[in-house]
Amino acid sequence: MKNAFALKDMPFPLLIKDVIDDSFTGIIFVDSNQWRKGLIFKKGILTAIQSNKPEELLGNLLKDMGLITDQESTVSLSKAMITRRKQGEILLEMGVLRPDEIFHAIHQQMEIRFFDIFSWETGNVSKVAKSSIDKDSELTKPEFATLVRKGIMEYTTFSSVLDMLSPFADAIPKKSVPVIPSDTGVDTHKIEEYKVSEILLLGQDLPKALLAFYCTGIISFEESKSASLINKLRIKLKDIRDKDPYQRLEVDKTISDGGLKKAYIKLVKLNHPDVYSYADDPEVKRLANEIFTEIQKAYNTVLKIKQCAPPEEKEMDKGIQAELIFSQASDALKAKDYQKALDLYKLCVKLNPDEKLFTESLIKTLFLRWQNTGLGNSMEIKRIIREANKRFPRSDNIYVLLGWVLKKEGSPKAIEAFQRALKINPNNMDAQREMRLYHMRSKK
Repeated sequence: MKNAFALKDMPFPLLIKDVIDDSFTGIIFVDSNQWRKGLIFKKGILTAIQSNKPEELLGNLLKDMGLITDQESTVSLSKAMITRRKQGEILLEMGVLRPDEIFHAIHQQMEIRFFDIFSWETGNVSKVAKSSIDKDSELTKPEFATLVRKGIMEYTTFSSVLDMLSPFADAIPKKSVPVIPSDTGVDTHKIEEYKVSEILLLGQDLPKALLAFYCTGIISFEESKSASLINKLRIKLKDIRDKDPYQRLEVDKTISDGGLKKAYIKLVKLNHPDVYSYADDPEVKRLANEIFTEIQKAYNTVLKIKQCAPPEEKEMDKGIQAELIFSQASDALKAKDYQKALDLYKLCVKLNPDEKLFTESLIKTLFLRWQNTGLGNSMEIKRIIREANKRFPRSDNIYVLLGWVLKKEGSPKAIEAFQRALKINPNNMDAQREMRLYHMRSKK
């Protein structure tokens, strides 16, 4: 764990995981905007939290609980500041509260201050290790783990959960303890049977529980047997996307038509998805298909360029222009800039309405924006899907997208959409995965 870093580089749940794993003793300062908190740990267990949020002051919490009046809070706080003592001690001396009420309120205060940080997505962290901390925690290790899991389940945004679990998409959860705790309220008895990427499609509760168990040492992630190949394909795909169409095909701009065709056929043989059929892994198949698609797009783009007049004599072909814009839109989508991606995909569709991939990408972006940010609505997406079905009635991907929308709505008709996608294309991996998940739920 570094001494100083941004929350976006290590979200709070993962920070707490490191605290637990390292049995950290010391103070961690976390700030976001004007709010600042100091968390004191002893051997990986939280002992106390300081906060500058007014609503988290003990007096204000006691007032909210109806245990003291405004006047009692003001008087006790004033005495505490003058005598440099804790407000709780003053309230006990005043005879306003019983010791058990103070204890309960202080425990609740620590929970409120702790849970609040799980919702922070931006901010800065600094840590100061200590050789020892005098104060012992009033929590046991299992009690603190339960507190962490509650913070993740109830206060961490689902988009953050997706970001934290995505690096483990190819891994399979593996229990580190004989029995998984039941405090998340989620059925996890089959959690070791599926990859993280498949679990991420099972609503929000199970992925949150998965992260909660990972951060508290209940599970680890067993790497896919194809991890090395997956990493290689990811690097290759990124390298391809960083190149222009000529570089992707490994040719120069003076290449003849015959030379272009030979270069393309060579790359097709080397990069056809069937080359990796030995690896029975959906992520391998997905990456191989994307690499193959990029090569096909590059070939079609170069063909169009060769058929067009020089740029100084003729405006850029709309199809080529759309391909370039599509690349920009895909980059925006990867950066989760949904509005920019939507604007660019809409322009692609306008320039080339007969390109099925453009329409599919537009619909997928609308769905992702709705799913991850709440912007947009299912009615709008389904309207565009209906229009797309008229133009592309044999698009299996559009039926998958319809299934995802219906699934998010809770409609039982979602399964029909996935079945329709498989009828069109039995090899559609997304539809296959959805059917496996459906059958898994049906067996429960």
